[in-house]
Amino acid sequence: MYENVFGWILDQESSKKIIVEDKESFFNSSNFFHTILEFIQDGVSVLDTDLVVNYVNATVSNLYTRGVNPINRKCYSVYHQRKKPCDDCPTLRAIKTKKPQMSVMSYPRKGKTPGWHELFSIPVFDKNDNIILIIEYIRDVTFQKYIKENLIDIENRFETLEEQNKILMDILNQREEFQNNLEHTISTNLEKFIKPSLNYLKKSVNEKDIELVNAIIDEIVYPVTKKRPSQISELTPRELQIASFIKEGYQSKEIADKLCVTQKAIDYHRLNIRKKLKLSRTSNLRTYLESHL
Repeated sequence: MYENVFGWILDQESSKKIIVEDKESFFNSSNFFHTILEFIQDGVSVLDTDLVVNYVNATVSNLYTRGVNPINRKCYSVYHQRKKPCDDCPTLRAIKTKKPQMSVMSYPRKGKTPGWHELFSIPVFDKNDNIILIIEYIRDVTFQKYIKENLIDIENRFETLEEQNKILMDILNQREEFQNNLEHTISTNLEKFIKPSLNYLKKSVNEKDIELVNAIIDEIVYPVTKKRPSQISELTPRELQIASFIKEGYQSKEIADKLCVTQKAIDYHRLNIRKKLKLSRTSNLRTYLESHL
């Protein structure tokens, strides 16, 4: 019944035309009550204390009786195709307690999942305080019930996704922490053990060989630490630009033409680069940059 949940349950074009003499005659006649009951879009029925149907409005007749005339028949046989009253029947509770009751009840729908309605049972008393009739007011909540169930399912999935995301974030944080610790350990050991040893060997071994070994070590460590030698970080942006040209094999004059400066300016920068990188006069600047930049 989803298609009717926000509109007319009955065809408004086929509804009876309301004709009265004047306002007072409408309110003072039985037509007032019958008209309201017939045009109400929720179901209204009246039972006796034996659960026999005495009256149904048009909504109940069209939606819940399956074309069967419910008058003088047991409500549970007509509405629910049962041989005995429903479990947790609000009408039986109303008869017992003499107070209005309500329950959410299911009802069969042809070729569809079960429907659901809120059933309000209101007792009617005689002058001796005896219940003589029960008014049942039925509001279909099938659409709302399935929406609520879907929302609960979505909420559960979202909570599961959040939990999985939290676990993933914890794993990523642990991995990042491990990576940082590894980088720190490698960098510390490099500065604490390897570099001093290489500096010591410079006294007895060819300096170019030491620089070669140092460059190899830096390249091995770089993929892990993502850190270039500290000397490179001391270069200015202009010096880094010129160092990149030198690394690619450009001569000073070629670099000067590209940067629209004098060759003397490039030579000055080359000298500063060598000083910051602590390279000796015999060390090849391009070879060093190819290994470190």
